[in-house]
Order: sequence, then C-alpha cells, then structure tokens
Amino acid sequence: MDICVYAYDPNEGDEVVEIAADEVRDWLARDQALLWVSLTEASEANTKLLSEEFKFHELLIEDAMNSATTPKMEVVENCVYLILHGLEPAAAPKNPKAKSKSHVALVDVDFFVGDHFLVTHHRNSSMPSLASVRREVLGENSPLKKGPAYVAHRLIDVMVDRFAPLMESLVEVVVDIEGRVLDDPDPSLISKIFSIKHDLQRLRRVSLHQQRIIRSIARDDIRFIPYKVRPFFRDIEDHFVQVVDLIESYRELAQSSLEAYLSMQSHRLNEVMKILTIISTIMLPLTFLTGLYGMNFDEMPLIHWKYGFEGSIALMLVSALLSFWWMKKKGWLNA
Repeated sequence: MDICVYAYDPNEGDEVVEIAADEVRDWLARDQALLWVSLTEASEANTKLLSEEFKFHELLIEDAMNSATTPKMEVVENCVYLILHGLEPAAAPKNPKAKSKSHVALVDVDFFVGDHFLVTHHRNSSMPSLASVRREVLGENSPLKKGPAYVAHRLIDVMVDRFAPLMESLVEVVVDIEGRVLDDPDPSLISKIFSIKHDLQRLRRVSLHQQRIIRSIARDDIRFIPYKVRPFFRDIEDHFVQVVDLIESYRELAQSSLEAYLSMQSHRLNEVMKILTIISTIMLPLTFLTGLYGMNFDEMPLIHWKYGFEGSIALMLVSALLSFWWMKKKGWLNA
C-alpha cells in the first residue's frame, strides 16, 4: 500500500477515518477538515496528487521524490517543507563482532506541514516509527485532532527515539574495537575502525543539520507550527543534543582506538627491530672474525695452528657471550 490517507472533521463526529486517495480533494475543500497523507512510493500518481490537489511547487515535489542525504527546511506559501532522517529497520542494534560494513542505515522522510494537512513521504512502508504513529492517529486520543503539526511532532519524536538503541549499538562496537586493539591488534581491525569512523561522521553530519532544523521549528515564528506545539519540538531538540553529544564522544573513542592501534603496531615493530638489532650486534664480531680469517694470505697468525678451528670457534663464542653480557648490563635487553 503506497498511500494512506487519514481524515478528521469535527463537524462529522469525533473519529479519525481512513479515506481513499480520490477523496482528498473533497476533504481539502472542507473548512475544518484535517488530513494526513502518507506516501511510500515515488510514483507518477503520487506526484500528480501533490501537484494538482495540494498545489506544491514542482521543485519541492522533485526533492520529495528523490533521495536526500542532507536534512532541509523551507517555508513556502502554503506549507513548511522538511527533510528529516530516521532509521531503517536494518539499523537495529547488531552483534558488535558482525562483519557488516555499516552500522547506520538512514532513510529520509519528507514533511509538508500546512494549516489543515500533513503530507509525508518516504521509501520504507515497514518503518516502525510510521506504523506506531498510524496506530496513534486511528486511536481515541488521535494527535490528528489537535492539528497536522502535532502529527508531524509525533512522527519526528518517534524517529528520534529510535536513535537511542542505535547509540547503544555503536558504543558496543566502539568498546569492542577498543578492547581488541589492546588485546590483539590484528591488521583487520583497521578497516573496522575506519568503518565505524565513517558511520559516526555520517551520523554526526545528519544529526547536526537535523538539530539545527528542529531548533528553528521550536524557536522561530513559523506560521504552520502553532505556538502550543513548539515546546514539544524543544523537547525533541533536547533529545538531539544528547544524540550529538554521544556521537562526539564515540568519535573521540574511535579516534583514540585508531591512535592506540597505530601505537601498538609501532611498538610491535620496535620490538622486532630491537631483536634484529641485538642479533646483528652479537653477530658483528663473529662476522669480523670469519671475514678476517677468510682472507687468502699465506702468512697469517695462527693460520697453521693445529687447533686453529677450535680456537676460532671458542673465540667467536666468547665474543658473542661478551656482547650479550654487555647489553644485559646496560639494560638494553629489558622490555
């Protein structure tokens, strides 16, 4: 079902009813009727509905029917147009050790908030926040009875609440990476660190824009947002402040994990270089002796000595032990 229309007319009773799309024009002609039109497809029929029945500008319709990566707000003659982002069902908390490349799945939701109507559009009909608000609208205390701005508030509020489990999921991933960096800095961790940093950066960009828009709705004098509704948007703004603060904290943790990983790799490389240097230092006098007595001269000290081979082996062994003892005494072999 790509379109759902909910209508309320106080002159015809106290219930919110679900109507067909072809009834929208008749309900819009009523003075006190309130409508919520929920679209879930970018179809030609939906585009025609927005253009002919609601008289929205063609550029706003184009924005609504296309995917948007950045939140947006625009006040026009007959409505305030919003692009906000919620979470796909796929963005539910995951196993921190899962191999998924992304932990954040965002979907843009378009809002046209007018005096007597609310039109929303997004591309996921199974979005939990949408299903929740639809049930509320058809209930006894329907927010639609208070006006379209109240319905928009409820939908945005539920969308924001969905960020809480995402934050818990992300902190589990960050803490897991941090622990693995310290315990076993495997090279595969670097891709996971950059993946979570990318997710957090994307989430931060969207959240900052979204926070600014919600602050504007809550504090500016926008005709289509009644004064009585603005405190509710201020509450949403407070929630987003917390979300942004958590994102910043997690970004710092992810950056710290990256720095710790690079430090651990550098430390391991230094340990390897240390061992190689010790081996090279011990082998240096041995190489000197073998090189010295490997020269092709007829007359050399001890060259014709009966125990020359055994003596040279003993001399090399003593020199190696002396080198080892000297480095031990200087503390160069300590961790």
